[in-house]
Amino acid sequence: MTMFARIQAFLYRHRRKFIISGILIGSAVLASRYAQKKLREWQEKETKEFLERTRRQHHFESTERTCNQTILSLIPTIREAVIKILDTEDLVIRLRSDPPDKLSLWEELKIKAFTRASVLVYAGAMLVVALRIQLNLIGGYMYQDSTSETDEGARAPHISSTLQHNYLSLCHHFVNEGIHELCSLVEEKVHLIVEGTSLKQQLNLQDTEQLFWAIQAAVTGDLRDPIKCLARYILPPDHPATADCDTLQKMVSETMDLLESDEVLSLTSSCVSQGFSLMVDRISDYYGPAANKAALNVNAGTSGLQNKTQIPNSGLGHSNGLATFVHPNNVAMPMAKLIPIVNGLVQHQIGHGGGPDLWIQQLILNEKLKLLGANVYEAFSNK
Repeated sequence: MTMFARIQAFLYRHRRKFIISGILIGSAVLASRYAQKKLREWQEKETKEFLERTRRQHHFESTERTCNQTILSLIPTIREAVIKILDTEDLVIRLRSDPPDKLSLWEELKIKAFTRASVLVYAGAMLVVALRIQLNLIGGYMYQDSTSETDEGARAPHISSTLQHNYLSLCHHFVNEGIHELCSLVEEKVHLIVEGTSLKQQLNLQDTEQLFWAIQAAVTGDLRDPIKCLARYILPPDHPATADCDTLQKMVSETMDLLESDEVLSLTSSCVSQGFSLMVDRISDYYGPAANKAALNVNAGTSGLQNKTQIPNSGLGHSNGLATFVHPNNVAMPMAKLIPIVNGLVQHQIGHGGGPDLWIQQLILNEKLKLLGANVYEAFSNK
């Protein structure tokens, strides 16, 4: 038998083994190639998702910076508006001249001082919550536009610069009109709460705190409560530009839904309570050991009134010539002394450590408000 014949016979005898081996080897090669393909696809998908998450994170962080800058740029405008609506400078000047109607002037100054402090607490919380929602909502829409492509491969600019301007300009309603309504409501409630408090009545820190809590409770119990009616104060009842733009109408409707949601109302209420606590903390500085010095330097506009009244107990007792600490709650001052302090905390002296400036910084850094903005952005960037 020739060599060729022997090989042919060997192959014929083991043909089944060769067929099975071939199938197994071929299957292994195909499986390996398929696995390599899927691995490459998975790696590409993971890389794409990572880049997408990174890009979205950078865009969100940029939106947050823009939001913070917008807040800081609008707060002085709000403050100026409140100070203009509830002007106390003329009252202070008239009181310095020792007029015959000084009692009525003091009463008016008392109402306006407490109203200004309360309004700025509400206004700060309302503005920051509204801008967190607005900026992150439009940021989500803009991110969608940056990732969407038409059939021709060009990006679809649904959110034009004009639409952005029209949407963001909605908050000017609060600056121009809503703040007037807020001042009117709060002044009405402050009048009811502090009207019966005599200028000579001694108030300790707890008494002062109770005044602010009573003001907040009175505002909350009104049907015009700015927290429950947040959308009405922030958004105009009608906007000409929305009539011609379905996208803008949709965005305004979504913003209104968010402003009226239970989560946002609860968060805003919590922020307002924190604002009043901060205001009381700032006032407590004038009940402490440094009260004598601080009370003389509340602000330039009211220092003349402070000098005409005996400075309250500094918070330091004396025993055998040694100073002993007295808790601020055990120190009292007359309402006439407290009024210039409250009035001075809301003066528009940026960077002088006033209550409202510190208040806005707290709102910007508030983790719950940051989470609200992140949730809004996530919801509208993934639609």
